[in-house]
Amino acid sequence: MGRGLSNLEDAFKGALKERLPEAVYRVWFSEVGVNVKDRKLILKVANEFAKNWIKENYQELISAVAQDFGFHEWDFQVVPRGKPEQLVIPYSPLEVIGRRLSPRYTFEDFVVGKCNELAYKVSLRFVEEPPKGGLIYFCGNFGLGKTHLSQAIANVLYKKGFHRVFYFTGQDFLTYLMKYLKSGSLDVFKTKIQEGCDLLIIDGVHFLSGKEFTQVELAFLLDYLLDYGKNVIFTSLKLPKDMVDFDSTLKSRLNAGLIVKLHQPDFETRKRIIRFKAKKLGYNFPYDVVEYLARMVRGDIRQIESIVNGLIARAKLLNEPITVLLAKELLSEVSEANEEAQDLEVFVERVCKFFGIERSSLFSNSRKRELMLARQVLIYLLKKHTQRSLKELAEIFRKEHSTIIYHLKSIEKKLSEDRALKFKVELLTREILEEYQGISFENASGEEDLNL
Repeated sequence: MGRGLSNLEDAFKGALKERLPEAVYRVWFSEVGVNVKDRKLILKVANEFAKNWIKENYQELISAVAQDFGFHEWDFQVVPRGKPEQLVIPYSPLEVIGRRLSPRYTFEDFVVGKCNELAYKVSLRFVEEPPKGGLIYFCGNFGLGKTHLSQAIANVLYKKGFHRVFYFTGQDFLTYLMKYLKSGSLDVFKTKIQEGCDLLIIDGVHFLSGKEFTQVELAFLLDYLLDYGKNVIFTSLKLPKDMVDFDSTLKSRLNAGLIVKLHQPDFETRKRIIRFKAKKLGYNFPYDVVEYLARMVRGDIRQIESIVNGLIARAKLLNEPITVLLAKELLSEVSEANEEAQDLEVFVERVCKFFGIERSSLFSNSRKRELMLARQVLIYLLKKHTQRSLKELAEIFRKEHSTIIYHLKSIEKKLSEDRALKFKVELLTREILEEYQGISFENASGEEDLNL
């Protein structure tokens, strides 16, 4: 390569490095070569996998950087480097059993907040000092990072020499088990796992609910692996105790592991996720845009990422800067949620977090003492700080009008008699109003009669 091309390569890769997380650049771009052919920029990569992965995930970024260097067209050239190095791409190459691991699931790309901090720390400790016979059970709703962390663990362990990693979804495991059973070689399948893996991952073990035979076989397999010092990771939407149609023996074994729950991202974590996802695509969102999106997009991480990608695409298409107005236009088109619905969610989220309960429990018919108190506090705060009428509150909680009045009178009495509870509710109120400054709350700081 001539001096001019050498300088171009250094400058081009330097521009990419500035816009990408260090781990992403190191894995995917540090070994990429740069050439020019017929006024077209050529990126030289080692194999088809790297070509397809970079094109799928970073095409827009490369196009933008290429244009900065005066190239309106660019393409790939696959230049094999002799015998492939097994550790260049951090995923398990096992093809006989299980799925390949995704290289995009890394610890560097995991955004940490209060909602997932424990799970993150447990995962890091697991790879720093791999146990013998360890079982981790990640639990949480869709899109909260269970798959990300389990595969991040596997990717790091693989690079450390733990090459025998078997990764299944719950459905995969069932499919393989039935396939080998029908062919009369079930023992072959079990032996491959027992003797052929250092780490077994089953992502979505709740899928096996009602599959009695599969559960029994998994329980025996789990006993063997743990007894022989193998490590196991399960992910699930539910805690073991909440599994329906699940074998009690398997439940007992799952409960014996380290159960770590991941929660919905809170306000601060949502802001970090938005900034991180935008930066990966080469954008720094304005402060007010981040604040607005964090208030309005209250779903899982996948939903937040989808909105960030959509906003960037919209700005490019319209050739407009990223502003709150543009974000509002996008949300009005892709989401049925309006600001009135969102203010309900911030109250619900904060009350659930404050009392340490699940959203489903808050709106259930349970009359447990702590749930009744949390329910009454939520009703009180919604009546006091939003425009909702008693009729609307009755519809939200699916209660009679008279029941809502009873709850309001009851919590008012408790607050007047219990100074500690009153202080806690005032603290909770400040947290809610500080988070949701973008909404206009009626008489947010003053005292107000409930007009019962």
